[in-house]
Amino acid sequence: MYNPTTDIEQMIQELNAIQLPGSLMESFDAYREDTLRTATKEFTSSQLNWYLDLLNRFRGTDDRKDSLLDVFDPEMYTVNHPAWDAPPGTRIQMPALTSEVERLADRNSEFADLARDEIREFYELAESFADEEVLGLGRIGQAALVDQKTIFRGRQDTIRYLALNASALLEDFWAEDDSLWLRAPARQIEFEDMLAKRQTNLRKNEASLPVFEETDFTCYAEDEIRAFAFDIRKLLLMGRARHLAICPRCQRRLEYWTGLVDRFDQATVSEDRRPDA
Repeated sequence: MYNPTTDIEQMIQELNAIQLPGSLMESFDAYREDTLRTATKEFTSSQLNWYLDLLNRFRGTDDRKDSLLDVFDPEMYTVNHPAWDAPPGTRIQMPALTSEVERLADRNSEFADLARDEIREFYELAESFADEEVLGLGRIGQAALVDQKTIFRGRQDTIRYLALNASALLEDFWAEDDSLWLRAPARQIEFEDMLAKRQTNLRKNEASLPVFEETDFTCYAEDEIRAFAFDIRKLLLMGRARHLAICPRCQRRLEYWTGLVDRFDQATVSEDRRPDA
């Protein structure tokens, strides 16, 4: 069966690449996405899936994430951050990374005990990964966190960094008591002018941008979405593919249904390969 997942992800990624950030936090997030995209180019999709699986096993069943960008998320617990309302810019202040907080914490504190346990667990889970693979995942974590200062000195140092900054238990600790993070020096991050970059991308694509008709603003019916999930070519053939470019709701609906189709296909393959009793 034709698998539309890659086409959908690529289409939405291209659309996001030209969306204009409306706030400083959105500018920062756009920079994170670009930086991570660059950092992951050296890896195959299989390698990236192995990394995500490793991190999700470490985080636990109740705290799984859908992407590496979500695992290493410096924007957690920043709901009230002024950057959400500030105009787009190129400089932002973010809380210290958990790996830096751990260096400042009391060695006999509850936080330090939990951090040591998490480092030990991640070390055991990563035993099957070669040193270069661990270092590669460390570079991915740095990119997603926009960490411009950390230098890894080897496998153990990288594992410590990954465990502390990907830990769901330490995230829960932060949610209950963020005093350690507040006491640690905040990160001052400078990054590209993402508004200007996106505007440049838009201008480059102006000549090829479609002229929208009234029908392009109408959401797809549920049976159409289901049909697209089974064969994305039906979306292209119906002549209303442009609606997907401007409708986040239909993007989410299509992603949901393609996910269902993928899981159904995987279950069917597993059933077909099951040996006879």
